[in-house]
Amino acid sequence: MSRAASYTTAIVVAHLLVNMAHGLAHRELCVGLPPSGSAFVILVVLILPLVAMVLVWTVKKRLGLSLLSLSMFASLLFGSYHHFLVVSPDQIHLQPSSEWGITFVLTAYLLLITEAIGTYMGFHFLWLAKENSNKALEPTRPSNA
Repeated sequence: MSRAASYTTAIVVAHLLVNMAHGLAHRELCVGLPPSGSAFVILVVLILPLVAMVLVWTVKKRLGLSLLSLSMFASLLFGSYHHFLVVSPDQIHLQPSSEWGITFVLTAYLLLITEAIGTYMGFHFLWLAKENSNKALEPTRPSNA
């Protein structure tokens, strides 16, 4: 079993679970997104990491790692902007001190963490795959036996 595939699966599943809780908080607090934001969340935040996870278990490992890195980084930027920077109903500081408000804030931070880890892991394992393929391409030196 590949370390890259195992770690990718762990972070993508964790990210999905946090997203589900965050989505429930969105719904309970009536914090909606515009259609373009919803489309981004569905495609980039939810679907692409799952596709990346599947690809990492196949011969398309590098494509999966690239997709993981890019989708998690795009998700990180999107979430950072909407949850922490721009003043909107999606901003963490505007959430009520209720159970769902606390859930919203905690899951926003957990998304930030899982997306940062996912971005790092994708790039890290891509780098290792590149290093390993470069070593495989190096000519072997004949022994002096």
